[in-house]
Amino acid sequence: MDIIYEPKGKAKEYAGLACDIYNGCTHGCVYCYAKYYTKDVFYQTASPRKNFIARLKQDVKLLNEDCPEILLSFHGDVYQPAEESLKLTRSALEILRNAGLPFTVLTKGGTRAIRDFDILKGYEKARFGTTLIFTEQADADYWEPQAASVENRIQTIMAAHSRGIPTWVSIEPVIDPVQAIQLVKAIHPFVDHWKVGKINYHKEIENAVDWVRFRQEISELFEKNGADYYLKKSLTDL
Repeated sequence: MDIIYEPKGKAKEYAGLACDIYNGCTHGCVYCYAKYYTKDVFYQTASPRKNFIARLKQDVKLLNEDCPEILLSFHGDVYQPAEESLKLTRSALEILRNAGLPFTVLTKGGTRAIRDFDILKGYEKARFGTTLIFTEQADADYWEPQAASVENRIQTIMAAHSRGIPTWVSIEPVIDPVQAIQLVKAIHPFVDHWKVGKINYHKEIENAVDWVRFRQEISELFEKNGADYYLKKSLTDL
């Protein structure tokens, strides 16, 4: 396949297949692993992948309804500002739904995504997810300077849940364990699934946290709430 691909390495913990719509990302997240191989270029702009729609239409012909779930997306964000006018993500969701394929969205774009909930609603093979790692906006402003606010993303998860769309939250990378725990306590009624992974590439933070204790605390909280969750190997292999 061309546009849809099979993630490798640690990325396979998130999805069996993935599809990236844009090259680059303007959210400017300090913890983003992509900057380690693209440097600052990754944050300067977000441009559509060349002939994206035509290439996607060809790829879906190679898949059947029993294929692994397709994640939109690993690299960049499907609901960054450029999407408001280009609407490539909306077109992609329509193509995947019309083909009967399973897919999930992961975004920090907040309420921009609500525009497309009409496509996800009522389609049992669709899920909506957002990345949330802080409860304190001041920390989000530093680590995720151009992403939607914490409150905006929470509102979006609640909006999806109210429409009957299966929801999930990625708490990765965990930077402040206390805030991660607070986040679960605050919004667990609106979240159908959780994925949790610790921060990497920042040794000072990594070494300052008792990750085994955090793993135990958040696992106990999930179990107490009867939550469906997945701890990434970054936590389970400690």
